[in-house]
Amino acid sequence: MQIRPDSLFARYESQLEKRRLSSRESGESETSTGVSSANATGAKASGGNFLELVSQGVGKVNEMQQTSTRDVERMLSGEDVESVEVYSGLQKADMAFRLLVQVRNKLMQAYEEINNIRV
Repeated sequence: MQIRPDSLFARYESQLEKRRLSSRESGESETSTGVSSANATGAKASGGNFLELVSQGVGKVNEMQQTSTRDVERMLSGEDVESVEVYSGLQKADMAFRLLVQVRNKLMQAYEEINNIRV
């Protein structure tokens, strides 16, 4: 199973774009919430770093899962592979994936809470 980093944020980005369009149509500026334009620019710049961090994490989890799948295939095809190492790799990949799902759930929960804030 391959995980694509861009698919995790597609919904978030589309919702964000809809909010930007609706605020522009209503005549509001992006800094109408009381945030100075310098702070808004800083937040946009740091957002790219966060996206890179999450994308790298998803990539590492994906790599772990692919490696463990290859190890299982090698073991099943009769190659000389330690079953303990294969099992250990499977457990690490599973734990990393579960952690990734929990991080995603927390991010979505935070997004929904922010989305429900009335300004």
